[in-house]
Amino acid sequence: MLELTAEQIAALAEIDARGFVERVREDLVKADPRLAEDSALSPRLWRAFKAARAFGIRDDDNLVAFLRVEAYAPGFYDKPATRARLARPGRSADERFHDYLRVMRWKIQHPEFVGGAINGGSIVDRTGGRSSGAWTSLGARWRSLVGRSGNGGNG
Repeated sequence: MLELTAEQIAALAEIDARGFVERVREDLVKADPRLAEDSALSPRLWRAFKAARAFGIRDDDNLVAFLRVEAYAPGFYDKPATRARLARPGRSADERFHDYLRVMRWKIQHPEFVGGAINGGSIVDRTGGRSSGAWTSLGARWRSLVGRSGNGGNG
């Protein structure tokens, strides 16, 4: 029977994790081809994946959502308020992140309560044009909520 050392098991786990992150990146780029222009996307997603795991997020759906948010709002998890929410005791990290997503989605869907579009106005992206998809619109709104510019990089 094959016996692996702890280092070998860790190396296999990292290979699997990197494959997971790469598949998410491919799905993101397929859904929004503009993301292909971001040469820092892969390393950012890998750092975000490691951060999500450090917070204790384990559920695949939550990991994918975490990486999606990172794609549109680089370093969102480094903001003090976000870190505090994700590290709050009492619930699992997956539950806390799911709650965080629900709050942010509500804020995006109700911009009149967070200083966004008023009286049914549409959300306009940073370039002044209408966003061309659910995730790009969400990305533009998310960046505004977490204080990131739409200029790429770490804003």
